[in-house]
Parts: sequence; structure tokens; C-alpha cells
Amino acid sequence: MRKDDRIGVRVPADLKRVLIQIAKKEGRSLAQLCEILLRGGATGYQDEGPKYLQRLLSRRKKDEFSV
Repeated sequence: MRKDDRIGVRVPADLKRVLIQIAKKEGRSLAQLCEILLRGGATGYQDEGPKYLQRLLSRRKKDEFSV
């Protein structure tokens, strides 16, 4: 698949560190890992619609309160 467009995203430094660790563990570049995760999220949203995002957001709120 030809890659002909870019996305620029600012993320917290701790998230970037986690993504880099995962990419290294999987033997992939950070860009490859991000594309895989974005495709997975897009597919999840296409399959489930807004419920997909609500589930992720509710999980994130639970994680914030457990810190």
C-alpha cells in the first residue's frame, strides 16, 4: 500500500515512551506501530460505532481514578 499522506499528532511524553517500548518489543518502527493501532481503532469504530469510543473513554476514566 502506498503511503502518500501524513498526520502530525502531539502526545504526552509518557505515551510516546510506552509506544516506543512496544514498537521495540514487536520489532517494528514507531510509525508502523502507530499505523497498526490506528487501523485497529478505525476498524473497531466502524464495527461498533460510538460505543467503541465510549468504552475506551470509560476505561480511561477508570485508569485515571486508580492512580
